Amino acid sequence: MKRILATLLCLLFLTGGVHLHAEAQTPVFTPSRHITDGMGYWQTPMDITDTKAVWEMLMAPITVVKGKQKSQQTLYSQPDRNSAPVGEVTRDSQGVHVLEERDDGWSLIECYSSSFAGSKTKAWNQLVQGYIRTDQLETVTPKDKYALLVDKLDQRLYIFEDGELYDVLAVSTGLPNDRQPYNETRSGEFLIVSPMGGFEVEGLNAAMGLRFNFGDVLHEVPHLVRDGVKNYKKFEDVLGQRASHGCIRVQRKRTPKGTNMTWVWDQLKGRMDTKLVIWEDLPGRQLPYPDPATPLFYNPQGGQNYHAQEKCYGVKEKFQPMTGFTYGELGQAAYVRLTACPYCVPPRRVEDIDAINELHRLP
Repeated sequence: MKRILATLLCLLFLTGGVHLHAEAQTPVFTPSRHITDGMGYWQTPMDITDTKAVWEMLMAPITVVKGKQKSQQTLYSQPDRNSAPVGEVTRDSQGVHVLEERDDGWSLIECYSSSFAGSKTKAWNQLVQGYIRTDQLETVTPKDKYALLVDKLDQRLYIFEDGELYDVLAVSTGLPNDRQPYNETRSGEFLIVSPMGGFEVEGLNAAMGLRFNFGDVLHEVPHLVRDGVKNYKKFEDVLGQRASHGCIRVQRKRTPKGTNMTWVWDQLKGRMDTKLVIWEDLPGRQLPYPDPATPLFYNPQGGQNYHAQEKCYGVKEKFQPMTGFTYGELGQAAYVRLTACPYCVPPRRVEDIDAINELHRLP
């Protein structure tokens, strides 16, 4: 119940933009322009199956606020620095949607506010519209070849290479709660701006960090160290679910292609300005069901998991290739006990998709 209440709290403002009227100091809602038509993050429907449209969006130029990494710019309710603040934007890495460029030197922009724990403006991932000086904005063309997309609805990282979907990894984005609503991972479009490498926070150790938004980092699923031994279990058990403090945790176990956070680090640590898009789990969004004919695989000799590929690093070589069946048969008695493989990220069961969709269903 606490998880649901926290999610509803964070989603309260996400069905439209919000800004504060300078005199009244009260929220005034305006329709979001997200998901219309055209190119770019704000115009592209959240449909991972349309790889052509997604790739065009990932390669589209991004408008950012000039300035030093890990610094933030206030957005104002009116074209006046003395008006009420409505949100914050991280300079250099966070993309904004320009709604209007005015003759007085100001622009009206839209973005998900990057308010963090110490922010004066408590707009945790709220979709806000506010004003900024036009000369503070610049357009950046992202690096080509690779791009990343994280969908908070299904907690997956989609890796694109040269216009094609290359592979899929399980992730954990932020899990807000009543005391820490700022744990929500900010949505929108970003540039990966610096390779942090390994770091430690509150006893959690994380490797291969790639910074994309102030304190938010894409990194390997964290681990604890006990007697010199790394233990990932606690955090790997919740991959595919919200669990972090705002960072994006990425699986370390290899997919059949050999992809994991180590692969991502090796490809991107020297390719700053690679685009990372984070789709918001807006109310009303629904996960589609896989085609019942989708092939799945399992090891009939005591295997506990079902798999997306007939060969997988999660199964001993002597049991490969595995036996095939279909997604439509997953609910039958012979397969009902099988759980999803943590290596190859097979599709969720129908009941798990139903649970996610119910949480996000509109009244």
